[in-house]
Amino acid sequence: MPGTTNPIKKSGFGKAPPQANANSNVYDLALKQDESSRRRRITDLEHENALLMRVILETRIEVARLRKLLSSN
Repeated sequence: MPGTTNPIKKSGFGKAPPQANANSNVYDLALKQDESSRRRRITDLEHENALLMRVILETRIEVARLRKLLSSN
């Protein structure tokens, strides 16, 4: 009975989706999360930069004040 040993071919129905498609949604979500955390990090760095610039400005003002005070003595 050679005909009974032939494998049955599966149709497209019921097949799992290709791995690339299954990962694409996860990948897109990961990209959105990465972009969101990147934007948050940029905002934090901009804020930190503004604070540092303020400290530098205040330090320069204080140095000038101290120089003036020392030169008057």
